[in-house]
Parts: sequence; structure tokens; C-alpha cells
Amino acid sequence: MRIVVAYPPDPAQEFLDRLRAVGPDVEVVACTYLEEHGRRTARGTRDNDALAANPAPALTPEQIEAFGGADAVMTLDLPVDVRKVAPNLRWVQAIGAGVDHLRDTLQGESIVLTNAAGVAAVPIAEFVIGRILGVWKRFADLDEQQRNRTWAPAYGRELDGCTIGLVGLGAIGEAVGVRAKALGMRVIAVRRNAANPSAAADEVVGTDRLRDVLARSDAVVLSAPSTEETRDLFDRDTFAAMKPGAVFCNVARGALVDEGALVEALTSGHVGAAIIDVTKQEPLPADSPLWDAPNLFLSPHSAASPEKYVERLFDLFEDNLGRFVRGEAMRNIVDLDAGY
Repeated sequence: MRIVVAYPPDPAQEFLDRLRAVGPDVEVVACTYLEEHGRRTARGTRDNDALAANPAPALTPEQIEAFGGADAVMTLDLPVDVRKVAPNLRWVQAIGAGVDHLRDTLQGESIVLTNAAGVAAVPIAEFVIGRILGVWKRFADLDEQQRNRTWAPAYGRELDGCTIGLVGLGAIGEAVGVRAKALGMRVIAVRRNAANPSAAADEVVGTDRLRDVLARSDAVVLSAPSTEETRDLFDRDTFAAMKPGAVFCNVARGALVDEGALVEALTSGHVGAAIIDVTKQEPLPADSPLWDAPNLFLSPHSAASPEKYVERLFDLFEDNLGRFVRGEAMRNIVDLDAGY
């Protein structure tokens, strides 16, 4: 049984040895396959023009040989013609929670896809809370005053007693909720299955009550999966439903937000501030209006932290590999029809 580690590049030998120890018939091959970031984004949004302008890299002889005998692969990207390249492939372990760029490639194939939901939940949740604190405590204003040698109080607001709305209650939403509650915030979560309670939320409601939650929330955190149903979920009407002056934060995917509508809502002041870690097109073009939108705090898809990510990822992969070898149900299996 051949297991190909196509990502991360140059994995530590100790991790590869751990995988080999899962079973006597397990062969582990490290062979990087990586597509350009812009192409990956275009695959997720099905932007055919961008894909045509940014073709996939030609496979090297080493990659052809590695994929050719692969039963399973851990990867960030996959060749589009994966069944031709890897005729024996039965399982793909994605290295991230979002798999929108892999769905079309695997749709209709008898290949199990598992994602890495939960691996980056802690650092992303810390990032979200840190950004909200930064906005409400006016850290940027205080820093600017220091640069200008201005002594004038710039008071912030308390998080305690405020309401945070979580749109999506997967691993990231749960981690945000736990930390928000620890700071005294009331947590309301929107999820498809509202009957599923959560210790991370004071209240869990269905998607039909999204706008009610938006109207009650001082901050809104979007961490839902990217699917056809959630594409442009936050449009002009959705932003209008938000509580005036509320903070909007997106750590999901750029496809879930109508960026023009967001800029309008920020310019009018209806949305008080936006924390954006993901955009529709990545890297973000230099002429995008997001760069200059008022009260928009932008980061280049970097809310996660790399220091423990690979370790947690290999822990998950090692566990799933053992389940795969033994024929047991694996963790984080993706429903390709639902998109997550």
C-alpha cells in the first residue's frame, strides 16, 4: 500500500517514520505536488478564465511515478486528471478544512476525501478574538497617536456583555465561541442542524434565522464552508440586516462575500469594521477596492499559525491512516455533494 505525502514539502523524517510504523505493508513516499495559489483559488470558484490563464504545472517523472502507484495521498492540491494519473487512488487527505478546490476533481470518483477540520481552529480563533479586541480597543488609533506624539485618550469598548454571532459552527466556530464566552460575551450560533447543541454557544439556531442573529450581534464571525448554497451569502441585503456599527469578520472563504457590497456597507458606516483574512481572488489584486475600504483590516489568508499545524496535521493523518489500513471509518470524511 503506497501512501504519498505530496504536502507539506520536505516533511520531517520522524513524521514519515510514524506513518510507516502504522503497518508492515505501508510504503510512504514523499513527493511534493503544489499548484500556484491563484490557480487554487480559481479552481475553488470555478473561474475558467483564470484557470486558462494559469495552467497546471506539468508533472515531473518523479510525480508521475509516485502518483501512479498511490493508494492514498495527503496533499494541498491534486492534478485535475487525478484518476488517469493515480488509477489506484482510494483516499485523499486534504491538509486544510476548505476543500472547494478539490471537489470538482473528485466528484463522481470512488475516492474518499477527508479534510483537516480542527487542525487550525485554535490559532484562527485566537486571531479572530485578537482582531476584534484590536478594533474595539482602538489599538490602531493608539498606535497612530504614538507615531504622531499625540496625547489624547482614545477609549475603546468592553467585550463583556456584547453579543457575537457565529455563522458556521464547525471546529473554528466552536473555538471562537469558547474564547468569546471566556471574555463574557453572549454567543449565538447559526448552523444547518440547529438541533445539535454546543457548549460553545449560548444559543444555536437554524440558517432560516440568520438575519435575526445579525440584527442582535455586535460582532459577526463567518466560518461556514464554501458551497453553492453559501456563495455570496453576505450580499447587500445581508449586510443591511446587520446591527448598525457591528464588526464583520470572515475567516471562511472569499466566495461567501459580495466584496462590492461589503465596501458599500463600510463606506456608509452601517458596518463599523471588517476583518478579512480571505478574499475572492487570492492574491488580492493591487487595484481591489478592499485595500482602501474604510475600517477594513486585511490579512493575506494567514489567520492560522504554522508552528503546530504540521504536527497536528500528521497526528490526524496517522490516525486516519490506521483506520484506512484496518478498514474502519475515518475522521472528517467530506460529503462531496454538500461540499464539506
